[in-house]
Amino acid sequence: MFLDPDGRPLDTSTYIPAYIRRYPFLLARLNPTSDELSLCFDSTSEAIGQFDDGQPLFDGESPSDATKAILEFCEQFETAGQRTSAFMEDLKKSGLLMDGEVAIQPEGYEQPFIYRGFQMVDEEKLRELRGDELRKMNQNGMLPLIYAHLFSLAQMRDVFQRQLAQGKAPQQIQQPAPADA
Repeated sequence: MFLDPDGRPLDTSTYIPAYIRRYPFLLARLNPTSDELSLCFDSTSEAIGQFDDGQPLFDGESPSDATKAILEFCEQFETAGQRTSAFMEDLKKSGLLMDGEVAIQPEGYEQPFIYRGFQMVDEEKLRELRGDELRKMNQNGMLPLIYAHLFSLAQMRDVFQRQLAQGKAPQQIQQPAPADA
């Protein structure tokens, strides 16, 4: 919905998540008992190969500046992923998560489109937190992230509208007709 058939953004102001921007590279633990990570790439990607243009991965026997930049980006991504995992653990411990459900009823459709299978912050439980808990979340940076999450939930409807406009909305499952009583 946000990319053209060649994978370029339809709107240059669209944010492309780091998870996608790092492709075809990633850091992987080659030994499960070690913390050491190696820079790996998807060998089936057409972005890497013998080309006349582009940036080389090596400068002689050493990694090129481009490869060093890729490695640094992947390391930053890995660090951010660890911070996200810690944040999610803190959310679970706080009891603020609940199973999410969003129903979108577009005009002209009999049944709403219902999305499930994700977790979201329970706003009611957030409002009921004690002041000391809120202060702790504010001081450790969790509170702004929680509110960013809550604001982002509204984007689900915008993404759905984009799907609908592009003819990419999910197919609705036909509901059984009610039995006569």
